[in-house]
Amino acid sequence: MKKQWSTIKEGIIQRKKVIMTVSMASVLLFGGAAGTAVYAVNKGNLSEDEAVKMLSEKLGGEVTQFEKDWDQPMTYEMTVKTKEGYQEVDVDAEKGEILSLEMEDSDDDDLSKQQAAETVKVSSDQAEKIALEAVDGQVTDMELDSENGTLVYELEIKQGQKEYDVVVDATTGKVLKNQLDD
Repeated sequence: MKKQWSTIKEGIIQRKKVIMTVSMASVLLFGGAAGTAVYAVNKGNLSEDEAVKMLSEKLGGEVTQFEKDWDQPMTYEMTVKTKEGYQEVDVDAEKGEILSLEMEDSDDDDLSKQQAAETVKVSSDQAEKIALEAVDGQVTDMELDSENGTLVYELEIKQGQKEYDVVVDATTGKVLKNQLDD
């Protein structure tokens, strides 16, 4: 009977050892994965707020759109509204260096820029006000473009989680399109 009890006791001890080993391995594995995830999320030395402030000051404008790109190196992709227009900027999230800076161009295929300037009767500020009357939100992008020989302002307006495409005639100020972007 003592021998049976001893065998049962050894079996229980073995099971406890296996359970403890598996438990410890699981804790270490999941803890390491969680730590790696936290490190990856916090890897950028430049916070989002710092990046926005830096670019606003450096370019003399307002950041209207912000996105974190997880590629290597991790970057912040921003649209900045300046006096000259909208600029697309990529910033290294770790070093705070501007990787690329690009003015958004309009595709004036039908008209030259000089012809466009002579034809436009509605300023970009007026077009923005008109668009914001149609859709209450924040303008994240605006371009002067030519559609079928007509000069128009194409605006993207963010309203909460929704984004709208609004087109304003650059000559009359009439809203030609007001559509929820899918």
